[in-house]
Amino acid sequence: MNRERSRHSRLILVLAAFLSAWIVEAQQNSPQPTPAPGDGSTRQMEQRMDQLMNALDNMRDQLNQSQREMEMMRAEVQELRAQLAQSRSSEEPTQAASALQGSVQQLREDTDVLQAEVKQHDQAKIESLSKYPLRISGMLLFTSLLNSSNVDNIDVPIIARHQYGNQPEGSLSATARQTILGLEATGPSIWGARSSADISVDFFGGIAYADYTTSAGLLRMRTAHANLDWSHRSLIAAFDRPLVSPLQPTSFLSVGEPALAWSGNLWTWSPQLQFKDTSLLSNRKLGIEAGLMDVAAPGPPTNANLRTPSPSEQSHQPGYETRLSSSIPVGDRTIEFGVGGYYSRQAYEEGHHLDAWASTVDWRIPFTQRLELSGEFYRGRSIGGLGGGAFKDYAPFDNDTIQRGLNAEGGWGQFKIRMTRSIEANFAMGEDNAFAFDLRGSDLEGETNDYQNLARNRTGFANVIYRPKTYLLFSAEYRNIHSWPISGYGNSNQSLGLAAGYLF
Repeated sequence: MNRERSRHSRLILVLAAFLSAWIVEAQQNSPQPTPAPGDGSTRQMEQRMDQLMNALDNMRDQLNQSQREMEMMRAEVQELRAQLAQSRSSEEPTQAASALQGSVQQLREDTDVLQAEVKQHDQAKIESLSKYPLRISGMLLFTSLLNSSNVDNIDVPIIARHQYGNQPEGSLSATARQTILGLEATGPSIWGARSSADISVDFFGGIAYADYTTSAGLLRMRTAHANLDWSHRSLIAAFDRPLVSPLQPTSFLSVGEPALAWSGNLWTWSPQLQFKDTSLLSNRKLGIEAGLMDVAAPGPPTNANLRTPSPSEQSHQPGYETRLSSSIPVGDRTIEFGVGGYYSRQAYEEGHHLDAWASTVDWRIPFTQRLELSGEFYRGRSIGGLGGGAFKDYAPFDNDTIQRGLNAEGGWGQFKIRMTRSIEANFAMGEDNAFAFDLRGSDLEGETNDYQNLARNRTGFANVIYRPKTYLLFSAEYRNIHSWPISGYGNSNQSLGLAAGYLF
């Protein structure tokens, strides 16, 4: 810029010198008569001089304008230099951001490809007749249990039994009968509802006998559901636990029958028709469930080949059940409460009828992300078909000519501690108590059958569950069972167990 400005200045000076020399030469070559006043040549000379001076003034103005433009250009050049320096200083973060953005985009593309391959794999792995998606799931479960005393079932002990004669006490067993297989299917939309179904089975239906006794077990249906789900309502045909008892303690040593079964946990699986609505309030914090159920006959499992009607089935009425539930958000956690009710009519010989009923309360309270308290409580009568009342619906008197509904109460509670993502500990206690007032003096007092003579059953356990992978688990558990007859001393059993499972 300085070089260009000096070039302009020299050019103007040369032009000025040339004009001056030309004026002088013109004056010297022209004749020098004494001009007379008003002479035309003099006036002509003055006009030329005026024109030259105007030209010099114009050139001077152009020079000044050129200088101003050069100053403006110099300022713009300095500003461009500053911007260039700033862009160079921020070049590395910009490159890092660009690289990160490229990595994220590549990850998204890889994820989309992986999801597409997984969907294709799932569709190719299982094909159903309806051509709708079908998924298989389950858990291969191996358990081993060391019992200190006699129990009713060495694989999953429910009650402690007294010793008979010189029979050895205790046992050590191992089994895979609690392995579970499940199928889940998704169907078309019907009446604006999503249709789906699932079923699960295990091998806890009995002991298989051949030339020798084995522990392979027999295939048995556990639960099943056929659902129609709208946005806030559901209609379900189910074979499952009662609506009034939705929760379950956590144990992998008790899967063939749920943990704390017959010790405060109402659990018996039965056919049901259920309706659920979670939108009673505008904020969806209150829900209602109602159902009809075929109540199972009370008592322990039998080996009878023929199925006879239960007292509830002989009444020609289904059982009725309902439950109200509420969810209360507290920060990032949700506290859940529920109250339930159950009723069924029971028919017996000689025209006797009993009214069976139960009232229940359940809760799940997460104190923190790692600590949780859950449990249930019930009070009822003739609830042996639900898994309570010490395996009995009524107490017989006068050689079973009189049946009196057996009152019972019980429940369970569990404290869960999630120590890490892969390790948790559970501490639980439950009890089922048939009222001694209803049992004393009945035909059941002095019975040799441990189930018929049972009045109260209490079970407590503590376990640790380790999941190194989402599909792999290991568990160790200590369990203590106390069982009291109608009269006499109680029996107890202590168990130590290990479980290993593979989920798929």
